[in-house]
Amino acid sequence: MLACKDKVKVRDPTTGKDIEVVPIKVWPLAPRGRKGVKIGLFKSPDTGKYFRAKVPDDYPVCS
Repeated sequence: MLACKDKVKVRDPTTGKDIEVVPIKVWPLAPRGRKGVKIGLFKSPDTGKYFRAKVPDDYPVCS
């Protein structure tokens, strides 16, 4: 089971590198009546820009 402070491996779109970082916020994103995904808000450690990426389905919702 993952916790809200666990690192997630995602691709940083600002640099193109794969990084491991803790998401700032995680929320479900689902169209009405269908299975959705969980999205996380991340901050790039290199550029400081914010980006969103998919996180694993078993990651808890955090704010």
